[in-house]
Amino acid sequence: MSGKLVILSGPSGVGKDTVLAEWHKVNPQVTRVVACTTRQPRTSETDGEDYHFLSVQEFLFKIETGDFLEHKEVHGNYYGTPQSAMQTLLDAGKIAVLKIDVQGALTVMNRRPDAISIFLQPPNDGELERRIRERGLDSDEVIRVRLQNALEEMSFADRYDHRIVNDNIPNVVRQLEEAIK
Repeated sequence: MSGKLVILSGPSGVGKDTVLAEWHKVNPQVTRVVACTTRQPRTSETDGEDYHFLSVQEFLFKIETGDFLEHKEVHGNYYGTPQSAMQTLLDAGKIAVLKIDVQGALTVMNRRPDAISIFLQPPNDGELERRIRERGLDSDEVIRVRLQNALEEMSFADRYDHRIVNDNIPNVVRQLEEAIK
């Protein structure tokens, strides 16, 4: 039994984690592929659950051995999607979800044309800013950068198979289920 590969992208603060958690409750086959990173874990993060936290040397070795479906450097840290973890989920008949940025998504779309790509959008720019500020994680300068990045990312939404506005979680989950049929 072969699973389905889903790419889920959207700007920072749009609610990807919340949507994924609710989607998993409705459909237990939905499983996020845990990405790898060289950045330091935040206090609330768990290795192997939020990310696989690797040293730079470990990450570079995985690049050399072709272990990543896609990888990139962002602000001095590396991020990558491990192919083996993704394939294990697909072989088990799961819906393997890659929660990745636009750059990574475009790479995966080229390498895996079977992937179902979904871009999660905010209802509007003001709502996105409100959500980012409410998290209380970032300074005003970081928020400005996140909002600028969000505008750039949203310009690529038309490259995805599906675009879903995150304005109502149950409705979003219903649309995700429709997108993977």
